[in-house]
Amino acid sequence: PSLIASGSAPQVLLDNFVVVAPYSQGKRSFYEEPRQKFLQFIDWVCSDAGQQAGCPKVDTNRIFLFGFSDGATEAVELLTTGQFRGGIVASYGFTGTLPSRATDRLKDVPIWVFHSRDDVIFPVACSDRLVATLRENKSNDKVTVRYSRFDKDQEGFTGAVRGHSTGITASRSPQVYEWLLSL
Repeated sequence: PSLIASGSAPQVLLDNFVVVAPYSQGKRSFYEEPRQKFLQFIDWVCSDAGQQAGCPKVDTNRIFLFGFSDGATEAVELLTTGQFRGGIVASYGFTGTLPSRATDRLKDVPIWVFHSRDDVIFPVACSDRLVATLRENKSNDKVTVRYSRFDKDQEGFTGAVRGHSTGITASRSPQVYEWLLSL
């Protein structure tokens, strides 16, 4: 949303996508928000009531998720519902191993993961593990699991947020939106 508001979003995004960005008011993180609330929000955006409130018509077969930081963990969880065509996951922070039920549900979902080795908030090993798991469990060679793993922060962030800017890097990339359109 900030790239759109500032006029610096890629043209392919502006021409081909509707961006809906829920905000978790009063919470430190989206991770504190019930998952069902996100799904209800998406359902509302796609409904007649959503359109009457000003939301554009949405092709419910072409809904994608873009999650950054805690939102990346949320995106992976929500992608297991089967309601989304694919997802972009940036600076994924889940330190555990995905349950087998989740990996089974993700085996047909195209996902592009972004992370930077120098991320001081979430270790790149989290995304490394996610990508390895997704690649091991994908249903066939047509399912895409892409990984953009950077050695250093692509946005030049330093200090307490060094390396934790891959959400910006991914959202500024026209190739991300071209890839989503190809799915």
